[in-house]
Amino acid sequence: MIDFANEATEEIAKYTVPVTLSPDKMMANEHAIEALAWDSISYGDEELEKVPADKRGIYAFAICRNNAVLPPHGYVLYIGIAGRDSERSLRDRYKEYLNARKVKKRARIARMIGTWHQVLRFYFAPIDDDISSNDLQALEKQLNTALMPPFSEGDLEADTKQKRRAFR
Repeated sequence: MIDFANEATEEIAKYTVPVTLSPDKMMANEHAIEALAWDSISYGDEELEKVPADKRGIYAFAICRNNAVLPPHGYVLYIGIAGRDSERSLRDRYKEYLNARKVKKRARIARMIGTWHQVLRFYFAPIDDDISSNDLQALEKQLNTALMPPFSEGDLEADTKQKRRAFR
């Protein structure tokens, strides 16, 4: 019995995260920025040069593994921004997620990367220089509210944030 419980925990439980997908929130059409051009790389430093070193923007970590058999799929685990009240680039921000010492200080992020690094993708959307930090932060809240990623906790619209806490 103990062996079964340990095996189930190792194979199933450690990969379990709460999923909240609200069609109403996902259907919201008003965003602080009209359109984004998303791109992505596999987690790690092999494709680091593809992440803009001169642009702020929004980013997301998602579980995604495309191959010839699986249907298209993906699940956003975390959404953040590069350039919150600064000119820090997407690449500089992404490098912080490659730094084990920095990641270990953020337990949820360490769990996310440590558990799913093999199938984790870093999605990023650069923004133009004329987009304000306030608009970028508003967009971050809007996207987090729409998708409610399990590893994003703070940057949600206030009403949704309060209601989400009822289920944590």
